[in-house]
Amino acid sequence: MNCDAGIPPFAAGRPAWEDAGALFTDRVHDWELYKLRMLNASHSCVAYLMALAGVVYVDEAMAMPAVRRYLERFLRTEAIPTLTEVPGYPPGEYAATVLQRFENTGVRDQIARLCIDGTAKFPSFVIPTVETQLERGGPVSCAALALGAWSRYLGTVPAAERAPDSRGDRAVELAGEALSDPAAFLELEEVFTAPLRASSTFRDAFVESYRDLAAHGSLAAIERL
Repeated sequence: MNCDAGIPPFAAGRPAWEDAGALFTDRVHDWELYKLRMLNASHSCVAYLMALAGVVYVDEAMAMPAVRRYLERFLRTEAIPTLTEVPGYPPGEYAATVLQRFENTGVRDQIARLCIDGTAKFPSFVIPTVETQLERGGPVSCAALALGAWSRYLGTVPAAERAPDSRGDRAVELAGEALSDPAAFLELEEVFTAPLRASSTFRDAFVESYRDLAAHGSLAAIERL
């Protein structure tokens, strides 16, 4: 509705949404990064690891202590340090609500759904965290494991069984090459930015994770991490 024309946006005044828990803030961008780098990124971190393990639902994954520890570590040591805290709303508290949501057995969110369109998701959800951590000399091993699992998923799961990815043809091609040379997957320029491809720290972490996944499987790789 056009308020500039003198028409009020609410005929009877604005509803008291705050009474139902709505938050009014001028820190929209920081809140958006909370969601992208914690909730969405955590989805992408477990998606392909759990798909390779044959896990069907997110809450089933969260019932595995090693998986929960993996997500807690990713959030605490990799994602949260890249965020600007919204006053009064620490990112650690938001991270806790993410894990609570994932373990809710009433939601029954499917791992297969989380695997859709990885080529579009990783550049927004995970890659910015990796870039920031490389700049600050921080850890990237949890993210590297998630990305290695994506490559293993694309390279080993039959096409008819994979989740759709509308922009994933090149990713599948490179995932095939990665079966013999894991670092080949990092040539996917649509996802891996120049700083990542140039970073020996990230390359080494990715290759190590990929080889661990190939040798031991995703659940064991999580435990070993």
